[in-house]
Amino acid sequence: MAENEKEAYLALIAAHEREIRTLLDHGFAFVTNACKAGAAPSGMKARTDRAHVRRLQQEGYQVEVSTAYDEQGHPRPSLSAIWRKKP
Repeated sequence: MAENEKEAYLALIAAHEREIRTLLDHGFAFVTNACKAGAAPSGMKARTDRAHVRRLQQEGYQVEVSTAYDEQGHPRPSLSAIWRKKP
């Protein structure tokens, strides 16, 4: 996702979701959307949301997980959005 697309995506989601606005207001940066544990399609090797959280915490970040949304602003129940911030 290009930087301008990422900013537009975050603005769209933040305009409709208070949880996302709050994360942005508190200095969290969006990292990625990741499959929830057990939700990855069969045969697809993907890092789960838990693995992302564990890795970021080991790197010293404060991490939050929220609902993931697609590019039109619809929730994606099988995905989590991963957010990070330096404490």
